[in-house]
Amino acid sequence: MRPLVVIDVDGPLNPWAAKTKPANYRPFDIKVGWWRKLRIWLDPDHGDQLRRLAEETGAELAWATSWSHRANTEIGPRINLPQLRVIEFHDEHGWKYPAVARYAYERPLVWFDDDFGLHRDRNREFVHKRQHLTTALVHVDPATGITAQHLSEARKAFSSNP
Repeated sequence: MRPLVVIDVDGPLNPWAAKTKPANYRPFDIKVGWWRKLRIWLDPDHGDQLRRLAEETGAELAWATSWSHRANTEIGPRINLPQLRVIEFHDEHGWKYPAVARYAYERPLVWFDDDFGLHRDRNREFVHKRQHLTTALVHVDPATGITAQHLSEARKAFSSNP
């Protein structure tokens, strides 16, 4: 089955916790209300890096983010990503884990997120149920965003597919 790369926005792509934004990040103002704007920081190279990861590994890219479908209209175009499938997790017990488990099903998985530590029991349960599959939950520090090391970790995980 085709591997899956799941991407969160805030933390992995938008390093919201960085005191000084990492090199190459650019500010973008996103309209979030009638008068309100939210400033986010994105690295335009992330789109090419994620597409290259998907091409090299044969993986599908998908969003799992509170941005939901807005990731395709507000984030993807700013980093040159095409429309991606959105894994919806509204009103889920157990954070994003049940929705990602359903979508990934029996596929090898790499997931970039900054919040794996918030739901430790669900995390252990998710990993345990997928122990027969490649399952790499790649924690991304929200002060750095995705780095070359994270992408290398993803490639390594997929290269050891059972």
